Amino acid sequence: MKIKAGIALFFILLASISCGKYGDKRGIDLTVEILPEVITDFLFVKMNYSFSFKDKFPGLDKDYTVFVHFWRPKNKEMLLVDDHLPQVATSQWEKADKINYSRKIFIPKFLEESDIDFEGYEEIKMSVGLYDAGGGDDGEKIVLFQKTIEIRPASYNAPEIVFSEGWNSVETDMNLGNPEWRKWQWTTKKAVCIIENPKKEAQLIIRGGVDKIKLQDQKVIFKVNETVLDEFVPETAKFLKEYTIKPEMMGNEYEFKFAIETDKVFVPAVLNPGSTDKRELGIQIYFLYFRELIN
Repeated sequence: MKIKAGIALFFILLASISCGKYGDKRGIDLTVEILPEVITDFLFVKMNYSFSFKDKFPGLDKDYTVFVHFWRPKNKEMLLVDDHLPQVATSQWEKADKINYSRKIFIPKFLEESDIDFEGYEEIKMSVGLYDAGGGDDGEKIVLFQKTIEIRPASYNAPEIVFSEGWNSVETDMNLGNPEWRKWQWTTKKAVCIIENPKKEAQLIIRGGVDKIKLQDQKVIFKVNETVLDEFVPETAKFLKEYTIKPEMMGNEYEFKFAIETDKVFVPAVLNPGSTDKRELGIQIYFLYFRELIN
């Protein structure tokens, strides 16, 4: 429902922008810094928001929601919505205030590098402002910031990840409600990725899952080269892990190995005589992210 509401709001905003109806901004100045400076798809970016106020700022009598929309200007396609409440409610904003906070958002992979018309990047629009979430489609909107952003493909500067050995085929279930869990790969007892070495601090994010019904106390082990990064028994069937990988952990070679291991596996055909699935299944990996760390 949140995405649908955001998309509906986007088209209302787009209509008002096209007609030149920006509103008076209510004496609010907003600057938005996006890090890193070179932006690609399949990337977590840091959004630094800074609200300041002019002498004419009259205050706001409502608690507005901040809208953040990334969209394609050619076909008006919405790519990303990060509507949120600011850290200080807008009804409490005063002239002397400076409201500063940061958020991280994920830009999904959407560029088609194989498209004959692809020019190596795409320009998209970002719009940021305030809206009255309780006012429905007719609620008040205040556009505060707009910018054209150049997005390059992740291959432009992202370390290459090769799913080397111990991986079963990709599976999908588009009927699942949460898009974060619609695509996955099962490991075997040990699955290895070969990753290009950035030789800088990097962020590793893993969204995974285990079958608690079949293997209740299954252990998961992550290794960078031969060093154990973490080992744990997931408390729930699905888990999210984030790590900072130091350059010394990756070594000095052009590539390094990241391994996902488990102490227990199962074969569906062995557990269920009616199954023809003879794969060795360890854990499910829904999302694997490795990029230079953004502070």
